[in-house]
Amino acid sequence: MAYPGVQPLTETELAQRGPGALRATAYHGAEVLRWTARVSPATSYLLPISLRRALLRLAGVQVGKQVGGLRLCGFQTKRVTIGDGSYVNVGCWFEGAGRIDIGRDVFIGPQVMIVTSYHPIDCHGQVQRMPVPTEVRIGDRCWLGARTMVMPGVTIGPGTVIGAGSVVTKDCDPGALYVGVPARRVR
Repeated sequence: MAYPGVQPLTETELAQRGPGALRATAYHGAEVLRWTARVSPATSYLLPISLRRALLRLAGVQVGKQVGGLRLCGFQTKRVTIGDGSYVNVGCWFEGAGRIDIGRDVFIGPQVMIVTSYHPIDCHGQVQRMPVPTEVRIGDRCWLGARTMVMPGVTIGPGTVIGAGSVVTKDCDPGALYVGVPARRVR
């Protein structure tokens, strides 16, 4: 009997999983160090903002001039661009399968999560193991309220405000106000 969901790995798939952590190449070791820098040390409360920005840049994140905040944030990928004058509040998470482009003068509230991938479900109800990456774009002068979640493939137009706790599942028009789960335009 087949159940919907994730199929277990076969013996062949398990045998092809690749080398263990102890046998990783120098490249993989460097990638681990860059990932570690993106996830917590670079965004520590103990570091001044100029050092946080510098460490994130060294880790591959494109951080513009005068970007503020960046405390206790997680960058799963280096494929993030944050425009000049933006502010990223405490505890934000940037998932890393696809690219994330954040415009200039964007304010991101505490614990905002930006997700860039999804797992499709086939015609038999099975969830694919490999995520499908998509791009997320946030236009200039946007404001994302606390604990907003931006889902994969979404583009938020310039000057748009997203209310706290909203889940953005579709593209948002420029200069509008969206709230709710899923986020709907109210102005």
